[in-house]
Amino acid sequence: MLYFDNSATSYPKPKSVMDAVSESFLYYGANPGRSGHSLAMKTAEKVFECRENAGKLFGISEPENIVFTKNCTEALNAVIMSIGEKGGHFIISDLEHNSVLRPLYELKNRGIISFSVAETFEGDFEKTVKSYENLMRSDTKMIVATGASNVFGTKLPVSMLGKTAHEHGALFLLDGAQTAGSEKIDMEGENIDFLCVPGHKGLLGPMGTGLLLTKRPELMEPQIFGGTGNFSLLPKQPKELPEMMESGTLNVPGICGLSAGIDKVLSEGEENIGKREAELACYIWDELDKMGGIKLFSSRPEYRTHAPVISFVIGDFSGEETARILSENNIAARGGFHCSALAHFKANTEKRGTCRISVGTMNSFDEAVKLIKIIASIIKNNNCLQNNS
Repeated sequence: MLYFDNSATSYPKPKSVMDAVSESFLYYGANPGRSGHSLAMKTAEKVFECRENAGKLFGISEPENIVFTKNCTEALNAVIMSIGEKGGHFIISDLEHNSVLRPLYELKNRGIISFSVAETFEGDFEKTVKSYENLMRSDTKMIVATGASNVFGTKLPVSMLGKTAHEHGALFLLDGAQTAGSEKIDMEGENIDFLCVPGHKGLLGPMGTGLLLTKRPELMEPQIFGGTGNFSLLPKQPKELPEMMESGTLNVPGICGLSAGIDKVLSEGEENIGKREAELACYIWDELDKMGGIKLFSSRPEYRTHAPVISFVIGDFSGEETARILSENNIAARGGFHCSALAHFKANTEKRGTCRISVGTMNSFDEAVKLIKIIASIIKNNNCLQNNS
């Protein structure tokens, strides 16, 4: 199968990642932080190594302020619920994933917080920042922004938004789901107070892994309560990170694989990876743009302004129908609404959705050429310009 669904999860995983997961069962099989024997200590050291790797990648010098989660959604919820429980006003973009929209909507429905949605302007970073600035209030607690839309690839001006938030006395939360591993993210240099990333996308780790990184640990509140391996005689959850947010046994095999994935990103360089992905995505976009029978909803995915994501449909088909047809022709892409209602309402694609092709670091030019040939053949030979619904 030609796999072009990397915005959902990267595949295939690098051999180094698969080896690290396999080796974890042989060499790191004890429960870290739960026992004092040598195997448990060795496992704990391996887990700490992953925190250090993540710190190197994202510009955070305190490994203890890096929390393991099961995905980016859990990390985003932990931050939003921690900051939002005391009320206040939030500003998000009109491209945010439901992992941001839904927890804020829940808090709003409980009467705890309010939030505003800033209009984004594709490729015009200054105008997008101004849109956020116009919504700032005296009680604004946090600006939340995705690094790039998971539907259309549109990037947001991360550094500028971090600066804006701090100038107005607000916090800045970055959702790095679509940019971590393919774009340089510097928490210190970009005024990022909280960074939430999946481990299984651009960081190339296994599914079931994610990270929450923070420069403001004192603002976090536990979302799950239980065993942390320390202070066991106290009934109250400890306040220190990372233990406060990591009750229960960690996903050690996943963390070992994630550490190996981060190693690969560090060795190759995020920008090198991102520019290579963008080049491939631009080739695909250009070829689709030449075809009759293709409706493109995303702009040309150039590295500065877009993640390597292409949203389109074939003929009058819906996004789901287009993805189904591609699947029948051995192509993995995602159709539908991509858990991102705001983005689809913004683009007026809420009725039929889109089919999304997303390029990853493991994709090759030969695969891209095959993809284009297959889509061209579908249009020519399978009567796909008429809706079969």
